[in-house]
Amino acid sequence: MSLTDDRIVNQLLPVERDWREDALCPQTDPDAFFPDKGGSSRPAKQICGRCSVRSACLSYALENGIREGIWGGLSPSERRQYAADNGIDIPEPVWLPDRIAAAAQDASDQRLAG
Repeated sequence: MSLTDDRIVNQLLPVERDWREDALCPQTDPDAFFPDKGGSSRPAKQICGRCSVRSACLSYALENGIREGIWGGLSPSERRQYAADNGIDIPEPVWLPDRIAAAAQDASDQRLAG
């Protein structure tokens, strides 16, 4: 298939790229984005500052209630402040073990009630 054929196929069958495909963070040390308490977030923020998908990354973190790490160039406390300043409700994260525990409790309550 030639380059021209590829362009035609891409125009006829557009595939939306996921923003994560263009992110710089996977090309670097992931530990930089999850510094230890009291550690510096500067290396991660410098990478985010050069990243073309920074706003999509921040939106993803806010929409999914991500509480840890540097996302979109902001720390968890900076994301909370950004959300408060912009009237954004950050959802509570839902963890699979929490769902399992809730389902088990519901099943137990039903057995006791029945």
